[in-house]
Amino acid sequence: MGQTISSATDMMSYAGDLRRAAKQAIAPDVSEKIQRTAAALEKTALTKVAGQAAPGIGALLDLLA
Repeated sequence: MGQTISSATDMMSYAGDLRRAAKQAIAPDVSEKIQRTAAALEKTALTKVAGQAAPGIGALLDLLA
């Protein structure tokens, strides 16, 4: 089976890979599904970072910069 992604950095990186794959998808419905998956993965990563660094929001800003 697949591999579990546990770090927020890896999640954001993989979401970018998914967005690039969505641009290359031939079928529009497949592209939309990949885009939704990438958005959900990014949301999960940002939630994870914000939850871990609650008062230290600087870590979140470092991730986005």
